[in-house]
Amino acid sequence: MKLTDLALIFLIFEILLFSMLDIRFNQLEAVTDKSNAYNTALDNAVDDGCYFLVEEDSSRSLHTNKEKAAEQFLTSLYSNFGVIGQPALEEKLKRYIPVILVTDRDGFYVNYSEVTVMGGEKHLVKRWSEKIPYAYEDDKVICSFTLDNYVRVFDKASNTSVEGDYRDVKDMISCSFFQEEEQFDEVRRNTVINEIEKNMENYINYYNEIAGQFGITYKFWLPLVDRTDWDRTIDNVSLFVIFQGYPYNAASIDTYNRYAFGGARIRKSRAFYITESGNKRYYHRENCTRLTETLGNPYYSKKECAKDGAFPCPKCIP
Repeated sequence: MKLTDLALIFLIFEILLFSMLDIRFNQLEAVTDKSNAYNTALDNAVDDGCYFLVEEDSSRSLHTNKEKAAEQFLTSLYSNFGVIGQPALEEKLKRYIPVILVTDRDGFYVNYSEVTVMGGEKHLVKRWSEKIPYAYEDDKVICSFTLDNYVRVFDKASNTSVEGDYRDVKDMISCSFFQEEEQFDEVRRNTVINEIEKNMENYINYYNEIAGQFGITYKFWLPLVDRTDWDRTIDNVSLFVIFQGYPYNAASIDTYNRYAFGGARIRKSRAFYITESGNKRYYHRENCTRLTETLGNPYYSKKECAKDGAFPCPKCIP
């Protein structure tokens, strides 16, 4: 073979190689643009859901409305992905969400999928789990933690139960991690995160078992969540969503995978109570020593207390 023939073959090979690289580069650039757009769409949907996550009822008490939050999240997601009002496409998009998690003060809920038969046909439907507690157990104690310092403890040695703020009950518990607040908080946070991860993984594995019946071949998995993100998720009532396996286009081998979360922005633990003394009204922190046993309705901002004619308590200085 002549040298010129080899040179021509090499040139053709180079042209093909660079053409393939250029195509792949353009594909990756398009994927990056779409990924950024999907990130914005998912974040906005989570924020919309969080807006409805905590509600105030007629007695001024706060409660978690996980159903409304999930419904608003999905509605916003359908709108952001351009499929709202198209039931078949909405259903298809929803199948890329193996679980939705809602953290509440004393436990969490998982929105998962299961198979049900209606009209002789199988359907994939979403269900809510029962509230799952943040439970911890060792040789000495059984604890039910919360997202704040309130704790319920069964002491195995004395066969007694106590509950209350950590600072109030720590001396009643014969357990080493109760002696230091920093260690207590670390055990509490690890327990909350471990319980959430364990249950989410179980529900995702179950989804993988049933998804194939509906033509879903993607293998869903629990992503590695950064500890900082977990800490922010468990600081308050929150909505946490896993979105996986969504193809960037019909021919693409690349898929969009991400988790997103948002807090309800209202701490249930931050409540104020109003009392009257003489002709004056004062608002107090909920742990103020000047509060009587009958507290009345809570308030959730200082501004709200002031509008009701109350002054800050000089004792607890809210």
